[in-house]
Amino acid sequence: MTLRSKTRPVAPLLRSRLATQIALALGGLATLAPTAATAQQTDPAQLGTVTVTANRRVEDAQKVSVSVTAVTGATLAERNITDLSQMEGMSAGFTFGRSGSDARPAIRGVRTENVAVNGDTTIGYFVDGVYKSRAQQALSSFVDVSRVEIQRGPQGTLFGRNTFGGNIVITSVAPELKSFETGASLGAGSYGKLRFEGVLNVPLADTAAFRIAAAMEKADGWVKNDFNPAADLFDQDLKYLRASFKFKPSRELEAVFRADITEQRGNGGSAFGYKQAGTYVHTPSCQQLFNSTLTVINPRGGNRDGVNDCTRTQGAGAGTAANAVGTGVDLGIPIYAAGNVYRIDTDYQTKLNFSDKNASLDLSYRLPAFTLKSITSYADMSSTRDADSDMSASTIAVDQQKTAAKTLTQEFQILSEGSGPISYVAGVYFFKDKLEGTLAQQQFPRVIRSGAIATPLSLPVQNAGFYDNQLPTTDSKAIYGQISFKASEALTATAGARYTRDRKSFKSANTAGALTTASQIYLDTPLPAESVYGSAGTTNCTGSNAIPGYNCIPSTNTLIGLTYDDATFSKATGKLALDYKLNNDQLVYASVSTGFRSGGFNPGQAIAAVRTFEPEEVTALEVGSKNRFLRNTLQVNLAAFQNSYTNLQEQRQVPIGTATISTIFNAAKAKSTGLEAEIEWRQSSALTLGGTMALLDAKYKSFPNAPLPFGTSVLVTDATATAPQTDANGIVIAPAGQRRIFAPGYNCGVTPGTGGAGQPGAAFSCDLSGKRLPYSPTYQGSVFAKYDIAVGGGTVTPMLAVNFSSGYYGQPSNAEIEKQGAYVKADFKLNWRINDKLSVQGYVDNITDKQTINRFTWGGGGALQVSGAPPRTFGFKLAYSNL
Repeated sequence: MTLRSKTRPVAPLLRSRLATQIALALGGLATLAPTAATAQQTDPAQLGTVTVTANRRVEDAQKVSVSVTAVTGATLAERNITDLSQMEGMSAGFTFGRSGSDARPAIRGVRTENVAVNGDTTIGYFVDGVYKSRAQQALSSFVDVSRVEIQRGPQGTLFGRNTFGGNIVITSVAPELKSFETGASLGAGSYGKLRFEGVLNVPLADTAAFRIAAAMEKADGWVKNDFNPAADLFDQDLKYLRASFKFKPSRELEAVFRADITEQRGNGGSAFGYKQAGTYVHTPSCQQLFNSTLTVINPRGGNRDGVNDCTRTQGAGAGTAANAVGTGVDLGIPIYAAGNVYRIDTDYQTKLNFSDKNASLDLSYRLPAFTLKSITSYADMSSTRDADSDMSASTIAVDQQKTAAKTLTQEFQILSEGSGPISYVAGVYFFKDKLEGTLAQQQFPRVIRSGAIATPLSLPVQNAGFYDNQLPTTDSKAIYGQISFKASEALTATAGARYTRDRKSFKSANTAGALTTASQIYLDTPLPAESVYGSAGTTNCTGSNAIPGYNCIPSTNTLIGLTYDDATFSKATGKLALDYKLNNDQLVYASVSTGFRSGGFNPGQAIAAVRTFEPEEVTALEVGSKNRFLRNTLQVNLAAFQNSYTNLQEQRQVPIGTATISTIFNAAKAKSTGLEAEIEWRQSSALTLGGTMALLDAKYKSFPNAPLPFGTSVLVTDATATAPQTDANGIVIAPAGQRRIFAPGYNCGVTPGTGGAGQPGAAFSCDLSGKRLPYSPTYQGSVFAKYDIAVGGGTVTPMLAVNFSSGYYGQPSNAEIEKQGAYVKADFKLNWRINDKLSVQGYVDNITDKQTINRFTWGGGGALQVSGAPPRTFGFKLAYSNL
């Protein structure tokens, strides 16, 4: 056997037990609550008050029995944080992942996996009280933001559906009635970055004000393309505009209208992953076998350079001449700049076209006993993004993903007022979401460019293209209420409940098995969409297209249409909590809360047996403590939790021609147990220290019958096998003369129900019980220090922030190639406040240029695709403000 190239895992495995023991010792201070921001501060040597909306009203973060980190706009500016991707280290236990333009945050063992239109996100994203349904909307730029809250743990009572792991809540600055305000900043940095932000607040009268906030950013890509320099990834071409109008004609009535638009252009960041990490090969037989020998080969379909990468020392399958010992196998082409996520060599210049338009009206009427509130919103989001499907310099195929969402929400609330022993909030919520998602692949006459050959190969088109179109709708209604009873000056009991009913419909159409030539699919050609689903002319499916309960829709567009039945998912969620004030500065609490992520649909003929997947559910137990010590200069917030997850929606890829589509199924139970701590110490009027720490044990408790991403088993020739090979139940797993080899390191076998005694097994799967949940490091945390130095009439403040994490896996299979190793990253800021209005900032982020991977996904051909976090960046910012 010869093998052209081998590689190591993408990131090294952290093996030091000492590091874990140290983390556990530090974890005696386990976590909760707000961090880092100062507001309403009278004594510069004391910590200020930070407010949150975790109970759907504005409250002191130190007084609420919820794990929530609140970061004010001032702190965002001080740290040069402009979007959610930079929030790691600001909140205990928060991990951020990204693929293309999709945000994929993870909290307490809950990660964001499915971002397609057939499902929902696991962590809620709210802007000014309005829920955003698509993961792409969570990467909007922070402009003129009052605060960012990261609420950890399920928020199913007051925030509702799809707040399974927690919430990210953004609150913009509202118009000011009494003051004329202006502010602007101009920044420049590495990779040609230029960013402008501006704010203007104009009082129109004593009862009205108008506020406008805008941002523009241009930057070159930080993933460099050495084959096509015009195709660098993660460039920036951003425009953002928000206009707000506030009208307060009386003490009781207030109305705030907001409208904003975000536009993002450029090459984008691809779609699911832009860099290949490799594949696994059973080298004796030269077949792909998961978790076998890792090879730095790009195995995507059609990417073959005629060079044998492996020579068989053991026959494959039935031992035909093509599979015999001594034959060579072309597994693919070498991966360019293997292991370096900042260098690629793709030939196709991708593009991103993202638009998000939002409008909302927030009305409130305050009476002595209660406040009535209405929040109305409409959103229109659309996105088109390309990816080089073969992920190489070869010309083979291009993918394009289109997503569109039109969302209408209406919420009515009643909130108690006053300081009596009873406080409450109740409401009704209406949500309508109309979505469209399309994945298209266009195939080209092939030109194979490989580092193993001197001259490119010209080959014909390998396969037809592919279309998958999905049209889901959601009509959701909910009613909820939460009441708190102050039993004494110290003890408060809280109970809440919510009932949600989601009615969903789903249509999908795809070209699976229908196309014969590539000329039938072209990117940017309008898909007939709704017209292909028309009821006229529908017939029952016949032959190979027969699926019980489905209709096939004849079409001249070569699309096979499948009409799915509507589905309704209803869930009740709730919360019980007790909190006890030891004194004015110390609070302890305990709570039990539940949440759910809505169910959805699977598209396409390949997974007709799993047409729908049910909601996944969580029950969370938590105890915590929020404390201020040393005359309000030291804040220590602690929490311990245990979350039990059931009916988890797990994702796998199903091959459809040369592409793959996502399949979701309820497959697992899991449990996450952890400790969190957030500390801030204003040691003097000049020195501030702080940090976060999170310890997490998050594993699948039950995950049987799980298919590995590819290569669950292979068949090899075995002359000694004179009888069929059977498993413990007598099911045939290999015929005479052959032997089945399962993926090493896994408990695999015949999938139950696909074979009987004496009969051949039809499918094979593995048991992933006990594996760690993806994106769940055993420990992670941060420390920071800043020091104010008086200079002339201003202040110079150097700040150092260090984030660290243990290793974590990116997929449920927990293979070494899917692991990000332990890391430490450091950022440095130097802020010079020249006077009350003018400031200058210099910064270096990721000082040591540490490479980390924040997204792993398996794609077609058995290739692991990854996305990296930004490299070292630096720059400066000049800001003026009279706010």
